[in-house]
Amino acid sequence: MTKTAKILLYFEIITLILLIIISFFSYPQADDFIFANSLYQFGWLGSQINWYKTWFGRFSSTMLLISGCYIDFSILYKLFPVSAIFGYIFAFHLVSKKVFPDISRKFRLVSAITLFLLYVSGMPSLSQEIYWFTGWATYAPANIAIVIFLSCFDSIKNNKICILLILIGIFVIGSNEVSMLLLMIFVFVSLLRDRKNKRLWLMAAVFSLFSLVVILAPGNAVRAAKEHDFLFSLVASFGLTGTLVGVWLLNPLLWGAAFLFCCFRQKLNVKIVLPKEKPIFVILFLLFLIFCAPFTHFWSTGVPAPGRTLNISCFVFIFLFFYIVSLEKTQAVMVKILNKKFLLFTVFVVWFFGNLYVSSLDSMQKRDFSFYLEHPFEGARWTVITYGQNNLYHVCADLFSGKASDFRKTMLEREEKIKNYKSGLLCLPKIEKIPRSIFYKDLFEDPLKKENVSFAEYYRLKQVVICDIR
Repeated sequence: MTKTAKILLYFEIITLILLIIISFFSYPQADDFIFANSLYQFGWLGSQINWYKTWFGRFSSTMLLISGCYIDFSILYKLFPVSAIFGYIFAFHLVSKKVFPDISRKFRLVSAITLFLLYVSGMPSLSQEIYWFTGWATYAPANIAIVIFLSCFDSIKNNKICILLILIGIFVIGSNEVSMLLLMIFVFVSLLRDRKNKRLWLMAAVFSLFSLVVILAPGNAVRAAKEHDFLFSLVASFGLTGTLVGVWLLNPLLWGAAFLFCCFRQKLNVKIVLPKEKPIFVILFLLFLIFCAPFTHFWSTGVPAPGRTLNISCFVFIFLFFYIVSLEKTQAVMVKILNKKFLLFTVFVVWFFGNLYVSSLDSMQKRDFSFYLEHPFEGARWTVITYGQNNLYHVCADLFSGKASDFRKTMLEREEKIKNYKSGLLCLPKIEKIPRSIFYKDLFEDPLKKENVSFAEYYRLKQVVICDIR
């Protein structure tokens, strides 16, 4: 193992430790209380049936959400972020083993951690997938399961592996609609390539059946009560997808990893196993998958997808980027660029500090989507600031600036007020310094907001609001 790889591994381990440490500062938010209340009201099975009838057809993520509510939040919120971190690393390790069959275990570990940290750095919302229980249960296990599914897919001829893949696929389908769509697209494209494969036909039939279970849920009619224009959804999704890809390409860590990969490949003569299809078809297919997440949400709701949904697009983008980097023609170009070290170093430094500056900017006020359609420059600016922020920077900033500590202090003050509550309206202290890496959504000044109502119901309060009492 080269010295550069060892140094990289040390830095990556330190970063992972920081990601684990900050999980100890996270607290339940938003829908966490709504799902906990449904468990207490309807029971384990009754709660899942109620959600199926009234809100969505997801069954795997609902099962995780309801089951997790049996665990005290103070313990649960320390467990699931760690499970997400090591789950992703395990899944990416399987990918590394498949793509780089000849490299050592240590290099596979380095590549797995690198892929995970690159994904974390570019996530549209780190808090909504890693540090918010509801977001984690809906998206993180599904993403991990998809990677495991793809890593084992070549072994579908083995009966045990085939059964395992079908079970994994059913879990993915029941987690969220976008993951379901991506998996179904992959399976049917594979079926077109190998029409005589009986196991693929069985898999497609089972997946179609469970997809219908999700799609035909009565609750979906409640969530998507309005019909939205297909052409508008198409154009808006192309615009958002293009902007997101452009923003992700500005991540200096991504390019740093790409050039390091190029160096390692030259030095170690690494064998790479890539899809046999023509690169243009693979690239277009992955771009289409990236497009699916924003389009699905636009078409069903008429508004842009939340960060937790767009995380899936970022997830696919990481694979697209390194697939392109792995191509022989791309490698030849990168070798030429590497020879111009001074120019490369200068560009990288400017790029890196430019990204730090964008990450340090305060989030812009979120307006109605129609405002950004009328003011595209403001829309682009909002997108760059919102999605162009490096999450690893925010983790370090939240820990070392004291924002995470102040957040926990405020949460402890709230807990004390709840313990001493007697009757009437309870006023809880406002969060003064918001830690972006772990914070998603707080309570409101209006006691009738659903978040406030569910919070009050969970803690057996009459009414609760947020106010500045300091």
